[in-house]
Amino acid sequence: MKNKYFNIIPIGGVEEIGSNMTLIRTPDEDILIDCGMLFPYEECFDINYLIPDFSLLDASRLTSIIITHGHEDHIGGLGHLLKEFPDITVYVTNFTHHLLQKKLEEHKITMKYELYHETSHLQFKNIEVFPIHVNHSIPETAGLVIRSNDKKWGALYISDFKVDLFSKHEKPIDLARIKEKLSECAQTAYFIDSTNILNDGKTTSENDLHTDLKALMEREETRVFITLFASNVHRMNAIAKMAKDAGRKIVIMGRSLKTYMEAATETGHSELSPDDFHMTDQVKGETGRMLIFLSGCQGDFLSALRRFSFGEDGTFKPGPGDLVVFSSKVIPGNEKKIYRIYNKLTEFGAEIITASDHLIHASGHPGKEDLHILLKNFTPGFYFPIHGESYFLKKHYEFIHTAYPKISAHLIYNYNEVILGEGTVKIEELDAKEPRLIHGKAMEIEKTQISQRRKMATQGAVFISYHRTMGHMEITTVGLPLVAQEWIDNLKKKLLEQIKNNLGGREETYIKDQLKISARQFYNNFLGYKPVTEVHLY
Repeated sequence: MKNKYFNIIPIGGVEEIGSNMTLIRTPDEDILIDCGMLFPYEECFDINYLIPDFSLLDASRLTSIIITHGHEDHIGGLGHLLKEFPDITVYVTNFTHHLLQKKLEEHKITMKYELYHETSHLQFKNIEVFPIHVNHSIPETAGLVIRSNDKKWGALYISDFKVDLFSKHEKPIDLARIKEKLSECAQTAYFIDSTNILNDGKTTSENDLHTDLKALMEREETRVFITLFASNVHRMNAIAKMAKDAGRKIVIMGRSLKTYMEAATETGHSELSPDDFHMTDQVKGETGRMLIFLSGCQGDFLSALRRFSFGEDGTFKPGPGDLVVFSSKVIPGNEKKIYRIYNKLTEFGAEIITASDHLIHASGHPGKEDLHILLKNFTPGFYFPIHGESYFLKKHYEFIHTAYPKISAHLIYNYNEVILGEGTVKIEELDAKEPRLIHGKAMEIEKTQISQRRKMATQGAVFISYHRTMGHMEITTVGLPLVAQEWIDNLKKKLLEQIKNNLGGREETYIKDQLKISARQFYNNFLGYKPVTEVHLY
């Protein structure tokens, strides 16, 4: 590395929302920020999630990773990273550490870690890092001020935040610490969240939700069901307290809600005791006033919300007189799943309340007014939008370029190396890598195999087994119309004649290819498409 200060390279999370990982490259070592997962945008045939590619990482240089907060798009890939780089040190806050411990223990992965807090000073060989307390939708979220040891360069990196000056759950963003640490630097740069850039105003405070949520908890319905992002334990706690005050028993339905609430209780982020929360098996058959938290606010197939909404849960089934509250937004791409749930609940007679009906959800990301507050506190020389899809990044860039023309704004994407050099900035494009696909039991699968799965799912499959000595052939099909079973004898006759007349004594590979071609053409004549075909010779 020729630069004597430091370079910043987003590997994931820029031009997409998810799979966040950023490499800080210094003269003598490399340090990562976060290692998250990305959920597929569409049906990917049993793909669980995607993670960043690690090929840019050098085991001889990589010493540490700093985790900014406990959302899956920032920690979901850490287990995979630790399997390949087991000696690195993980810097993490107490709450996020509890989440990671539960996740890693399930996969029998250990980590070397050091806890940090909002006033910590992390010293590395060439840089120092100061965590910055910021507001978000999960406890203990941090931004980072990164400075070269000689203070020639300072960078503020905040991938997720909003400015909430009035929250009852946590302190406001520490603007004073940002200004203090960056004002000592000769050159400064911002790397800032773009997720909510389309909002021209100020992001809503969590406090502003309390009036409407409290009114819903006090309604006369015996059973109130509510779904929200499981990680928003501050809101979950506030709702639970309101429900308790309204005489409701609090029930948790779903593993993710239980995991986050246990972490909140263990780290002091819950004002209620564990005894205030009940699991579904503890209330089966009860008919009193209840608040039931449902996990899976995006309608995931195996979630508690979907199971309940389709009448498939063994404890609770929706019906007339039930109130179902969605204290969440619909993430783009999930609209069809959510509206199916709305329709099912309506058919069962339940009443639905969403964020379009009442003020019951707030984003965890900055609108333009939040950014104005941040920039009013301290104005950097350079600015880089991060954490967002390409459209959001461009809109963020345009906003800064127009509203703050004196700031040198730059548009970057994954694998763009930002070189904070001698008094200026240089951007170089590195060879981009596709994310890694994870399925099943956290196992990687190649993209070529996903293409094969897609073909099988859309075209069906034909399997042909032929015993060359005995002359016996078996044909089976998967995913074809049932009428195709009636064609198997004709296909078998056609292939056996082909072997007898043209393929006797030929090489195995040639025979397999010719039989495959004939079978695919046979089905194309009937179906109008060619199924995936596999031939086995014995």
